[in-house]
Amino acid sequence: MINIQCNFRAKSLYMPITINVLLPSFFEHAATEESLDEVYKDKQFCYKTLYLLHGGVEDAHSWLAYTNIEKYADKHKLAVVLPSVGNSFYTDLVHGPAYWTFVSEELPRFCQSVFPLSDKREDNFVAGLSMGGYGAFKMALNHPDRFAAAISLSGALDIVGVLTQPDMIRNKLEDYFENLAAVQNTGNDLFYQLKKLKGSGTKIPRLYMACGVDDFIYAINQKYLKFLKEEKVPVTYEEGPGAHEWNFWDTYIERGINWLFQ
Repeated sequence: MINIQCNFRAKSLYMPITINVLLPSFFEHAATEESLDEVYKDKQFCYKTLYLLHGGVEDAHSWLAYTNIEKYADKHKLAVVLPSVGNSFYTDLVHGPAYWTFVSEELPRFCQSVFPLSDKREDNFVAGLSMGGYGAFKMALNHPDRFAAAISLSGALDIVGVLTQPDMIRNKLEDYFENLAAVQNTGNDLFYQLKKLKGSGTKIPRLYMACGVDDFIYAINQKYLKFLKEEKVPVTYEEGPGAHEWNFWDTYIERGINWLFQ
């Protein structure tokens, strides 16, 4: 893959931000000694794109460091956009930057303007792990007109349940969402948002979930899986040995990407 680190001023954040963008390298042309400018000259089309979201206490570099995401994406000639949004839970922080507006609105517009990325719904996907799994489903369910599919690995899909736990996340509730009223029955609540889409007859993006059976967030994933089945919303679900760890995520991001192209 071509790995581009791009720094630009984000209007929604009122500050510069750095993202990584992976573009197909057409490595098979290496044997012919063609340079990439020669290869790309003949590739006058825009790429299918995966927006890949990191988890809490991580950033975009974690995906590059701990998985073979470049290999998996290049196999399908899939571009990948990797933003870094801190521990924001992919929301517009009450006391901080508007990361939700950035990642769901400004980031796709910017990337589709600067890089050869398709803006067609059928060519755009979003995936993430843990906090990013929540962010991925949130993006797809709030913008079903722009994303054809979403992948959640060990996702914090029951955000109300997560934020009411007696731990450090609960203590930061006011920094993220101000109060539970700002979460429940809004676009932040994945249960509510899916019911809203279903009730309006909106086409729901394809959904893929995976979680390790030893993961502390396993019960939350089972709860959302049960909810999807009760709502008769199609979902592909996989589980396997593993906890909240990169070995599991590396395996299942590959499986998830392969699923996108089935």
